[in-house]
Amino acid sequence: MSIYEKNIQALLPINPLLASRIFAITGNKQFEVFQGKDSVDVNLLDLSNELFMYANPVNDIIALSEHNKEYERYPYRYFFGIANGIYLKMALKASALKRVLLIEPNIELLYIAFNIIDFSEEIKDKKLIIESADELDFTVAFNYLNDDEGKLFAKLFDLETISNYYDAAYADEYAAVVSKMTQALSHVIMGHGNSAIDSLMGIEHHFVNLPQMIEGPKFSKLIGKPMGKTAIVVSTGPSLTKQLPLLKKIQDHVTIISVDASFPILEKNGIKPDYVTVLERVPETGKFFENNALQSQKDVKFICVSIIHEAVKNAIREGDLYLEMRPHGYTQFFGLDDFGYLGTGMSAANLAHELAVILDYKNCILIGQDLSFGDDDTSHAADHTFTVNEETTEGHDVFTTRYGGKGEVRTTYYWELFRNHFESLIKQTNSFFTTINATEGGSRIEGSTEMTFQDAIDKYVDMDLQKKSIKAEYPTNNEINAYSKKMIEKTNFILQEAVDKQEIIEKTFIEVQEASENLVKLTQEDKLEEIDFDELQKLSDKIDIIKDFTHDPVFNLMFFDTIQSYLVQMELDFAVLHVSKAETDIEKKAKLIDWIMKHRYWLFALAGGIDAQRLTMIKAIETWPQSLKDKVIIPEKHEISYSQEKFEKLKVQAEKEQKVREKEAEESLNKITEQIVPIN
Repeated sequence: MSIYEKNIQALLPINPLLASRIFAITGNKQFEVFQGKDSVDVNLLDLSNELFMYANPVNDIIALSEHNKEYERYPYRYFFGIANGIYLKMALKASALKRVLLIEPNIELLYIAFNIIDFSEEIKDKKLIIESADELDFTVAFNYLNDDEGKLFAKLFDLETISNYYDAAYADEYAAVVSKMTQALSHVIMGHGNSAIDSLMGIEHHFVNLPQMIEGPKFSKLIGKPMGKTAIVVSTGPSLTKQLPLLKKIQDHVTIISVDASFPILEKNGIKPDYVTVLERVPETGKFFENNALQSQKDVKFICVSIIHEAVKNAIREGDLYLEMRPHGYTQFFGLDDFGYLGTGMSAANLAHELAVILDYKNCILIGQDLSFGDDDTSHAADHTFTVNEETTEGHDVFTTRYGGKGEVRTTYYWELFRNHFESLIKQTNSFFTTINATEGGSRIEGSTEMTFQDAIDKYVDMDLQKKSIKAEYPTNNEINAYSKKMIEKTNFILQEAVDKQEIIEKTFIEVQEASENLVKLTQEDKLEEIDFDELQKLSDKIDIIKDFTHDPVFNLMFFDTIQSYLVQMELDFAVLHVSKAETDIEKKAKLIDWIMKHRYWLFALAGGIDAQRLTMIKAIETWPQSLKDKVIIPEKHEISYSQEKFEKLKVQAEKEQKVREKEAEESLNKITEQIVPIN
């Protein structure tokens, strides 16, 4: 079997589309290959652009290897262009390397490299991932950058080129790839949040709502039960106003899914939706429902995530209130699957779009989904509860492709995140689900079919259909008792684990803190020779044991959603230290000291995050009915034998560091978003 055949066979099950495109090439036409006496001496001439790949292949690759020694400890690398493939093959031999993502703008160059070098084993092992630049989109980029371990090395992201040829011939393509990758990178960072307050608020609301959830209607019983083939998702963009007369005419013949903020607008225009989606955890969301007429809420299914505020529940006085769970670790840990999981996106509109998919509609028409400011700089539709100028253009200098593809519109960073999620879901579902963007304004949502609302109605809405509401299915008393038992068991387990793990972490923290104080003292007294590096290595090993907690699937289900905002930014910093050079004995010792010193506040924050979740749960449990509270076992937490005064000082210091990291996270995000350019 030839090298070329081995490479194609390895790539085919992983990326069949790309493998087929390479296989379709019958010979190199744009490039001429020059082979010198040395096996490394392979140059390529681009006949179209009259450009050589290298000035001198051997010297250029040697120089590149010397220059890029700093990357030898990087576990994740990103390349734009394969060139002659030789440097890539050399880079793949690095022992620390776990994955290379190669993005190639010219498929013929892959064909040539596949004929010269055997990459088959690296491709099979997924150590080498290959994508064509024209097929790379937000979804693909996000999946690679959001790898469980890979995302911790996000600060090290750098799209490398291994030949000046690519800088000259594919500058625009390079810029486009960088933009897509940085969009995905910002989404990854935002996914972890930069404040524990929001995470804890969600956990508190979820636990407060648990007793009501297990007695409420089962979301799972709605899945796969569409009322017809088409659903219309109604959002609150400025373009919504002009679509309302048409929507009112067809409301009896099509399923209407309204986002929370659109509900009062629809009410004022005599339109009743079938479903309303609610995602936010803040009390202000309740204002969309508190002034509704009871008749307007009657028969409506309110699909609310389980983290909604009490004010929202109180404002929904009629209809069926479904409390379904976002697919967080702590919600999935309880195994209350009958109440369903939905809400991977970042907006109520994303939730509504996901709902249309999971209910098994074949088509979804979006209206009012501008995701941009209107031409008159308004941010929302007429009659919006918080006015048409709830969001102002000030400070929002982000632009994206206009609906229709011609020109640009002003948007915001967060609306871009919402749009990215739409595009991701569209790509995942396009084989069985059609998304039609009939907003007729705002920003383009790639992957959706753009057409006027009237045309969408003519094509996708069955005017002979008289829709009927699906009856909500509530659990029986026996089911409620079973859910309650599971809820109590899981709650008790989390509370006990929180105490047990916190005590282990705090014990290690004390040892590390005392060792750190000793290191500082010896440094100040210029007695570095007295440092016991064997003891420091033992401490490093203990830190690794604690780190194993954060790699344990069950631990992460219970606590990750809380501790991620404490720890992810620190882990990003550790990744930079992890790849730093340490060749001499002195450098290795210095790195060990730095590693231990930097983990003081990591340990402190980890213990603090677990404790914050434990206390938040206890606070929420106080709102439960007495019959449930009596079954909860709140374990005693042993106090650490450590100077309380010193502990309080460290707590203050840790809080200061957390604020610094939140600021750094915001600045990092700003730097990333500055690199995002519109792709036309």
